[in-house]
Amino acid sequence: MTVDPLVFPSRFVGTTDIDGWRIKTYRVCPTTGSHMLAAARRTVAATLPLRPDRVGAFGVGFLVVHLTECRLLAQLNWWVRPDELYQHTFAAPPDAPQDLAPLDTAAISGISELAIAAHEGAAWRRHVIANPAGPDIEAYLKDVY
Repeated sequence: MTVDPLVFPSRFVGTTDIDGWRIKTYRVCPTTGSHMLAAARRTVAATLPLRPDRVGAFGVGFLVVHLTECRLLAQLNWWVRPDELYQHTFAAPPDAPQDLAPLDTAAISGISELAIAAHEGAAWRRHVIANPAGPDIEAYLKDVY
């Protein structure tokens, strides 16, 4: 039996400075509202290390906000030591984005989030790890899904 995965339209909505971190933000599903994006950004601001340079991080990452049928998901990802991706995932009822809390299940991602993460991994490899001219964080930040 073949099942076509349900892929929601994803859209880059901008790069945001969050306490010195530059975070590319994506939304999955056109009904993900600006108040949901704002709630996700507030939540992740409390999660990121205070000084990226002190934890071997580059001060950059990406946030994926997805309104599913049953919950709002926010996945924060940031790059560390140059080939590690750290992630925290938060969930809330769709009508209460201010209640985003750490997800306590073994879930990793849906197909839409994985597509964004695959792009981000390839962009990181291309512009930072395998760049013959040396790491180019600005080029990474401009390379969006």
